[in-house]
Amino acid sequence: MCARTPALLLIGALLGLGGCGGPRVTALDTCIAEHGDAATARILPVCVNTEEGPMPTDGEYIAGVVECELGWLAKYPAALMAQAVAARTYLAAYLDRKGPRAEVPIGAHFQCWRHPTKDRSRIAAEATSDIVLHYQATLINGNYVSGARKLGDDCTALPPTESGYRHRSWEQMRDDYLAWRARGKRRPYSGIYWTEVLVTRNAGRSGEAVEGTLFASPGPKNRGALGQYAAACLAEKGYDTQAILKYFYGEDIAFSRALPDVEPAGLSPLEEDLPELDIPISMNLR
Repeated sequence: MCARTPALLLIGALLGLGGCGGPRVTALDTCIAEHGDAATARILPVCVNTEEGPMPTDGEYIAGVVECELGWLAKYPAALMAQAVAARTYLAAYLDRKGPRAEVPIGAHFQCWRHPTKDRSRIAAEATSDIVLHYQATLINGNYVSGARKLGDDCTALPPTESGYRHRSWEQMRDDYLAWRARGKRRPYSGIYWTEVLVTRNAGRSGEAVEGTLFASPGPKNRGALGQYAAACLAEKGYDTQAILKYFYGEDIAFSRALPDVEPAGLSPLEEDLPELDIPISMNLR
């Protein structure tokens, strides 16, 4: 007689597993059975297998990335939702290469994550559920970095000297960065604001005019990189989520499904001031 409990038999049925002697039910399988029908078509699996254990993709993993990467910085919902889409796209590209059951790294070398405690983080993730970015039916990388913190009225970066670097222009710093990269160094400068050289501003650009980020190899998947400080600035200026994402990734970026027309209930601008902290940089290089 089968020694499995009724609960495990139900999980096996949901996943299409055999009875006694069938494939072993893992913690990831249990998460999938608890949080969604395994037969439901989705861009991403309903649960992901992370270094911290299996967790629901949107409600815990993406929400935790939003909270760790941008939740403490962005006062406006559009920036949080843009971060959720970028983070989900980056995750989708990883699982597309590694397989849907691959272990997802936790940490700044991949994506910063912490257990989500703020409703805003969860709402931003759930409101954008299953939205990822494509270019001509190709899943893009979804790269993002912090970028410069000191920005002008138009949300572009003030000169590097304003951030404590000796370079007079970001173009000069970019050239030096390329020379350092050619010698095998990925982080040639101190701090995080130097990552402005990796941010792309592709508003109004399409096709080959879209600038890829130095963060990733050239190709159709490299459609640029979002700057987190700039995204927060644009949201404050009134840009919606779609406009923010197109600002960094190009006008012809495509969404796997439509973004919400209005801000979700419970996701409103913060009235209180946020702390002056350095954003944790995710060095998700390819």
